Amino acid sequence: MAEKWKLSCKAFFSDKMAAIGAVIILLAVFLAIFANFVAPYDPNTVAEGSTRLLPPGTDGHILGTDQQGRDILSRIIFGTQTSLISAVVPVIIAAVVSIALGIIAGYYQGFIGSLIMRLMDIFFAFPAVLLAIAIAAILGPGLLNVIIAMIIVRIPYMTRVVYTDVLQESQKEYVEAAKAFGIGDLETMFKQILPNVLPSLIAYATTLAGVTIVTVAGLSFIGLGVQPPTADWGRMASDGSKVLMQGYPYVTFIPGIAILILSFAFSMIGDGLRNALDPYEQSKMKAKKKLKAEKTAGVSLGQTAKEG
Repeated sequence: MAEKWKLSCKAFFSDKMAAIGAVIILLAVFLAIFANFVAPYDPNTVAEGSTRLLPPGTDGHILGTDQQGRDILSRIIFGTQTSLISAVVPVIIAAVVSIALGIIAGYYQGFIGSLIMRLMDIFFAFPAVLLAIAIAAILGPGLLNVIIAMIIVRIPYMTRVVYTDVLQESQKEYVEAAKAFGIGDLETMFKQILPNVLPSLIAYATTLAGVTIVTVAGLSFIGLGVQPPTADWGRMASDGSKVLMQGYPYVTFIPGIAILILSFAFSMIGDGLRNALDPYEQSKMKAKKKLKAEKTAGVSLGQTAKEG
């Protein structure tokens, strides 16, 4: 198992796009944690008229200011907190719930499994974005309600992934052997099957985090997400759209670019994890490692023969 994870890590960091995505996420996490120290201004301080709608590059305001005179860079930095929380927290909670539902449904393929998956199919009848909008509208605006909405929306998709993998794993010999030795169902599901299901779920969940960032930003854009004065990229883009046609496109474009970069970073990491955890990719890494060892041994033997 240790060798498997070592090969996976090596394969992941050999993927340049995945490595770039990881650097972007680490930078975002750093900014979110140390926003109070990194941001040059208070993100909610409203300035006088002379400092409103300053263009990017203005002395003291690298990214300019919005229509209320607030420093855009500071609001982007503090908005990183909201974006990460609203993306990572729902995905983690949804993944935990989906693991339980997916394993139970895949392992017990009778009435219980059918009931769980038919309930999931009900959610699949609605487009994810429209379902998120409907739930957020019912619960009301606010970060907590947005997180709840995204948890509900993500559970069916993750459950389907876990369910499909568990169906495949349940047919393998090690599961049959566990049953033959009298190992309990819970131990078989969560100690034998779960470790083999987690890699694909982790890769999928990471990709979903990027999609969630865009969805949450969309909810904030239409007024169902984080409410002012809290710095939020979607809300910033929405407020900036009011002055877009007045010659101040940067007010809405800058938070839009931030949303794009962070969501793309999660997607790159998800793709990198998917490739790194692929058995075919791991076999390629083993073959390269073996070939390198053979070449090294061949060079060593050649040098020894030459010296002799």
